[in-house]
Amino acid sequence: MQPIKRREMLAGLGAGSLLSFGLIGRETKAAGALADEMDFWQYAKIDPVKAAGLAYDLYPNGSCMYAVVRSLLTTVADAVATVNPMAATVIMGFPFDMMKYGHGGIGAIGSTCGAFNGAAAVFGLFVKDAAKCDAMIQELCLYYEQTELPVYKPKDDMFLTMETVKPESVLCHISSGRWRAVAGVTIASPRRKDRCRRLTADIAAKTAELLNRYHTDNACTFAPLTQPTATCFDCHNPAGTQADAIAKMDCAVCHDHDETHSNQYLNMKK
Repeated sequence: MQPIKRREMLAGLGAGSLLSFGLIGRETKAAGALADEMDFWQYAKIDPVKAAGLAYDLYPNGSCMYAVVRSLLTTVADAVATVNPMAATVIMGFPFDMMKYGHGGIGAIGSTCGAFNGAAAVFGLFVKDAAKCDAMIQELCLYYEQTELPVYKPKDDMFLTMETVKPESVLCHISSGRWRAVAGVTIASPRRKDRCRRLTADIAAKTAELLNRYHTDNACTFAPLTQPTATCFDCHNPAGTQADAIAKMDCAVCHDHDETHSNQYLNMKK
C-alpha cells in the first residue's frame, strides 16, 4: 500500500478536522508545523468603522472582551473569505465564548478592561514579532488612557448626549469610575452600560487601525511612552537603577511623588 502524503491527507480533511489538529493555537510541534504550512491565520486589511459597528452590536451577547475579539476576527474572516475560504472557516472556528470571562475587568473584579485585554489577544494572533506586538499594545494603552472616550456614536442612539472623559487607566474600576463621576450615574445604569458598549467599539476601531498600519509597513513605529511615565520608567524599569517595576501604564494615576523625588531624579541624570 502506498503511504498517503500529508498534503493529500490535509486536502481530504474538513475544517472541523483541521481544528482538531490544533490549528487554533495548540502549542505542539505537529500543530505548529501544520499552522505554518497552511498559514490560515493571515491578516487582511479591514475597515475600522465596520469593526467598531460590529463590536457595538455584539456587546450584549458577551460584553466587552467578547465583542472586541469576535468583531475583529469576523471582519478579518470576511476580508479573506474570497481568496482563502478555508482560512475564513478556521478563523470563525475560534472559541469566542471563552472571551466572555473578560467582562467587568475579568470576571467582574474590576481589573484590566476586557476591551483592551481582547484587543491585545488579537494582536497576538496576527503579529509574530513580539517587540512590535508589545509596541502596538503600548500605543493602544496610551490611546485608551489619554483619549476622551467614548467617541463612537451608534446609528440608533438612545441617548441624545453621552459624556466623555479620559479614563487615565486601562483598569475597568478606574476607567468606569472616572466616567461615572462625570456622568453622575450608578454602575448599573443603562447609560453606564452604553458607555462601555461604545468604548468597546472605539477599542475595536483603534485595534483595526494599528493592525492595518503594521501589515501595510512592518517597519512602522508606534507611539512612545509619554510623561510622566517615560521619566518614571527610566529608573524603575527592569534595567534601571531602581529595577522594581514592570509597567508602562500612566504611573501618576496610582503613584504620587513630591518635589524631593523629582529632584533626586534630576540629580541622578547630571
